[in-house]
Amino acid sequence: MASRKFTIDGREYEDYQLSNEQIVRLVRDNEVPNENLTANERAYLVEKIIDRFEYDLCKRSGETADDVFVRFFSSFVNGRLSSKKHVAEMMCREHRYLQNEMFKVCLEYIKLLAENCENGRFDPRNEYAAKTSKAIIDFFKETNYPY
Repeated sequence: MASRKFTIDGREYEDYQLSNEQIVRLVRDNEVPNENLTANERAYLVEKIIDRFEYDLCKRSGETADDVFVRFFSSFVNGRLSSKKHVAEMMCREHRYLQNEMFKVCLEYIKLLAENCENGRFDPRNEYAAKTSKAIIDFFKETNYPY
């Protein structure tokens, strides 16, 4: 299907260039001045939102909710993340129970990366993560820290 062009704030975008926020602005009535969408254009953009939602957040054949999260998080880190520090700060503002659960996920990830390092399952792209994880786990073992 050929892409369509839309104008936001005087700039023309191909439909695939539009952020989710821009699509929502276009679809909502009176959100974008001087942008008069036809019913077909509005329906097209609504379908685009649904497609993105399904792609990012819905289970695919054989997937669990955990699989969907990992796929979405990977996509986020790969193209939407602007500040690791800000994300970490926001995570630290979550409910205390949720902070604890998120930490447990992080610790399990560190354990598995350390295991991959011990077994040589890393390459230059994730060497820092593997070796740092191994150092953390080795420190825990040396100090008899329960992990």
